[in-house]
Amino acid sequence: MRRIIDSIILCISILLIGFVIIFSLLPNFVLNVTVTLGGFAIPIFLIIATMIVEIKKSKDIQEKSQIRNFWLKILFIIYLLLLITILFLKNEYRMGEFEDINTFSNEHFETINIIPFATIIGYISSLLFENININIVIINLATNLLLFAPMGFFIPILFDKKVKNIKQFGMVMVLITILVEILQFITYSGSTDIDDIILNTTGAIIIYMLMKTKFVKNLLKKVIDVPK
Repeated sequence: MRRIIDSIILCISILLIGFVIIFSLLPNFVLNVTVTLGGFAIPIFLIIATMIVEIKKSKDIQEKSQIRNFWLKILFIIYLLLLITILFLKNEYRMGEFEDINTFSNEHFETINIIPFATIIGYISSLLFENININIVIINLATNLLLFAPMGFFIPILFDKKVKNIKQFGMVMVLITILVEILQFITYSGSTDIDDIILNTTGAIIIYMLMKTKFVKNLLKKVIDVPK
């Protein structure tokens, strides 16, 4: 019975996420933020609910671990697909910024920022002195903080034998975010900004540190039986 339920949940997830990704690849079609998040949020909710119920029903410690690891790996894959959709596919979040700039032109290279905190300070200065809409500042800064934050949850659990401390985790996150910035530049799907690396890494480290707190450890042990 459990296998049947798992198969149904996986099929629903594949259909919904596949729908979002396929539509993002269609010419002259731009993904709506609500559609994008909805297409991913429903499978995530179903998987989390299924994982919790199956773990609670199981009486075997090894089986609990297998259930948890299976669904967490599926959730991690879904999260990576969401990242790819947001960062590289056509959607409302990214459209319009580079439409009039040719790839690898001088204008393209001029979009690169290698000065730490220049963009962040620019947003704050604009907010204080130029009456920029506060929503623009919040969305840009908060999005970069939150985008890679789930890495702070998944990596310590799924790769605990390879990433053993915050120093190693920080190095992994810096490498990941640098790779993403390079790919965005090469694929012409976003700006290359060192402040994105700083914010992305900071958001992930915050979650990583929260994962190490006694409260979160106890909560994860209680909900999905994660070893302390």
